[in-house]
Amino acid sequence: MIIFGTRGVTYTKQQGEFHCPQCNGPNPYRQKRVRRFFTLYFIPVIPMDLLGEYVECPTCRGTYNPGVLEWDPSAAASEFEAEFHRGLKRVMIEMLLADGVVDDNEVSVACGLYKDVAGHEISDADFRSEIETAQTDGQNVTEYLASLAPVLNDQGKELVMKGALLISAADGEFQPEEQRLVAEWAAALGISKAHLNGIIGECVPAN
Repeated sequence: MIIFGTRGVTYTKQQGEFHCPQCNGPNPYRQKRVRRFFTLYFIPVIPMDLLGEYVECPTCRGTYNPGVLEWDPSAAASEFEAEFHRGLKRVMIEMLLADGVVDDNEVSVACGLYKDVAGHEISDADFRSEIETAQTDGQNVTEYLASLAPVLNDQGKELVMKGALLISAADGEFQPEEQRLVAEWAAALGISKAHLNGIIGECVPAN
């Protein structure tokens, strides 16, 4: 019996030194590519389409658009944000919007949780601006996360899911609809059920 299929393989394209926006200093980097391979007996043998490409800082484990390599830190108008920050804010906001109402206390709690997970502060005003964008851009979060998956490392994927779980658990309950969303988003990011259960165990208090 011949066993064949496809899977994504991540490999380092090049490495060097860059100015990491998150560490705010010169750091080494690895520029990585994720390419789909045809597999035979689970061994990648034929390269196929390119799924994604990103720059990873080994110090903070942040992942960035490859354009960050051309970033001039003295040019204040040009800023780069770690890819997982975008995904993290979006899933946290989606959880807040799940019940249709977002009050001032929920925004303050979300800002605190974002700082805990991302290591960066965000003001209530900026978070509300992100909420307004999420309410009007019509972007499907599951599809967005699927597109983000090839440019996030494992740590970034975990942090995105932790943000969603901490928001869902903030009221002391992990509702069935929240559980469904979390499972759907984890699958979009390529996180296994076993891995997700481990993250849930860290973030959601047992009943």
